[in-house]
Amino acid sequence: MPAPRASLLSRIDFAVVAKVIGVFVMAFSLTMVLPILVGWWRNERFVTADRNTLVGTLASLGVGLLVGALFWLYGRRSEGEFYRREGILTVALVWLIVGALGALPFALSGVLSFVDAFFESVSGLTTTGSSILGSNATPSIQSMPPSLLFWRSWLHWLGGLGIVVVFLAFLPALGVTEKTLFQAEVAGVSKEGLRPRIRHSTFMLLKIYFAITALLGLAFLAFGMNIFEALCHSFATIATGGFSTKNYSIGEFDSIAIEVTATIGMLLAATNFGLYHSFVNQFKPMFHERKWWPEWRRRPSFAQLWKVFAQDPEWRFYATTVAVVMLFLTLVLAFSGEDVTGGDGIARAYESSIGRCVRDASFQTASLVSSTGFANSNLLQWPQLAQAAVLLLMIIGGCSGSTGGGIKMARALVLLKLIGRSLRRFIRPRSVEPLRIGKEAIDLETADRIVALAACWMVILGLGTLALIILEPRLDMIGSFTSMVTALCNMGPAFVLVDGVGAPYGGVIDIGSYGSFGEFSASSKAFMAFVMILGRLEIYTALIIVVPSFWKD
Repeated sequence: MPAPRASLLSRIDFAVVAKVIGVFVMAFSLTMVLPILVGWWRNERFVTADRNTLVGTLASLGVGLLVGALFWLYGRRSEGEFYRREGILTVALVWLIVGALGALPFALSGVLSFVDAFFESVSGLTTTGSSILGSNATPSIQSMPPSLLFWRSWLHWLGGLGIVVVFLAFLPALGVTEKTLFQAEVAGVSKEGLRPRIRHSTFMLLKIYFAITALLGLAFLAFGMNIFEALCHSFATIATGGFSTKNYSIGEFDSIAIEVTATIGMLLAATNFGLYHSFVNQFKPMFHERKWWPEWRRRPSFAQLWKVFAQDPEWRFYATTVAVVMLFLTLVLAFSGEDVTGGDGIARAYESSIGRCVRDASFQTASLVSSTGFANSNLLQWPQLAQAAVLLLMIIGGCSGSTGGGIKMARALVLLKLIGRSLRRFIRPRSVEPLRIGKEAIDLETADRIVALAACWMVILGLGTLALIILEPRLDMIGSFTSMVTALCNMGPAFVLVDGVGAPYGGVIDIGSYGSFGEFSASSKAFMAFVMILGRLEIYTALIIVVPSFWKD
């Protein structure tokens, strides 16, 4: 007699999922104390005629703790096993729930509607950097209270390496397999070169994350930012997020030193963090036998340190791409003679200054390859050839194992290798040629997954573009497509400036470098927020939960 068919959801242990989600949510909610402390430090007026940030943030903290406690109470007695499906479901739900809770300080303080706040929160957590602030319907960035400006940047910092990875290092054992959560998180956190124990690997990633954040903050402080600005911009840079405390982004400081610091920081953040681990390991012989002082005679040579990066095929492809695009944009700007408004509001003619071309081309290349979205000039005023180049760069993104968005350099390299091999086999059909990236052979299963992911990416971009045209009929195809690119690739700016006729608040709709998505309808904002989560989880983790086979045995 055949065994009875299992119910659709019988193989998912919801109790153990709820327990883990509850702890994550409570840990996240406790960080809402930070913006209150920052507001007190910055002498913020918590209560004004149109907002109450103290009550709003405290109420948000209470709601978060309550929601987390309810999840934990539901699953506290669970002794079930935590398998891959539970891990995937946990990660997907954590991003949705935390995205909603992150919106509460904006909404309950009376500053934004919930949909606007949800968009801003998700954009922060996914390190997209698109904002609804600064439109005719919403407050400007610089009019926001310091506590909420810090909260935006803090959401960036938490989302940079992934909420799950960040909190995993500090949470006590929950009776679940840490590896499941770590691997179910965004594929952008590379496991190559990391320690076998997941908790140790997480601590290592966070140490590197802390170190780069601190160095960026000190550099910004030394070059003219105040402590608050340096803190917020260091969070946004290392997380490749792009939220600034200024209406005209980082270009409003009009400082070459600050822009160079940000450029270096963005390029570092778009590099595989696994390489930094290998880099640090080169110094281990200096500290052998548990001595507290380094033995300088054992220090690694420059050649050894350079090999860490130079021997990595993806990093070589990344560095070459960045250099070529920087040079290309410099030449396009130099020969265009366009007048472009910078972050200081002054129009500049590029043909009169090669230095200005190099400065803007380098900054914008670093900003968009890393998916940060900082701006020092208005991309909408750039020549269309330059816009097309940076749009392609936005789709590709940074290295795997980085905090950047996009398809990633490693996948783009594999796709190029596949195209090249297919062309050669078209000429010689019987030739047998293994697919290699450097010295490493790529198996067919890995290649198939990369091709499938790229196909999903293109399909989602196409369908999303159509959906956004339906939701926002004022947008043309370019505006809708670049809006989808910026959401799915977690970038920030889009390329469109349209007449706001028919918009609820009138005026011009600008979603470029200094623009805002605040004029979009509520449905468009909600749709784009979910696309951001889809892109942050690199499609599979978020998409798989709607596939019927995921819920079956």
